[in-house]
Amino acid sequence: MPYADPLSSQEIEARLSALPGWTVSDDGTTLRRTYRLPHLPAAIFALHIAGIQADLNHHSDLTLGYDTLAVALTTHAAGRRLTQKDFDLATRITSIASGHGAR
Repeated sequence: MPYADPLSSQEIEARLSALPGWTVSDDGTTLRRTYRLPHLPAAIFALHIAGIQADLNHHSDLTLGYDTLAVALTTHAAGRRLTQKDFDLATRITSIASGHGAR
């Protein structure tokens, strides 16, 4: 059984509509969002995301900037394609963002 099946373009678009602020890369392989918040709260937000990733056994690339936290999701085990796992993680991240003051 595969780790996760890649989603079709139509499935990606349908799921993306439920995630305001998130975008898909031009090649359709990465789900992205950059949050704005001060540096220390961004670092704490990144730690919270890391805990969620551990719970879901699915991990993103997090890039901590001066006043940003950028999140990039893809499923490497599915040939670097987007899967339901990416959208599940994005949904969880979205649900905690406001509690960290992220916008």
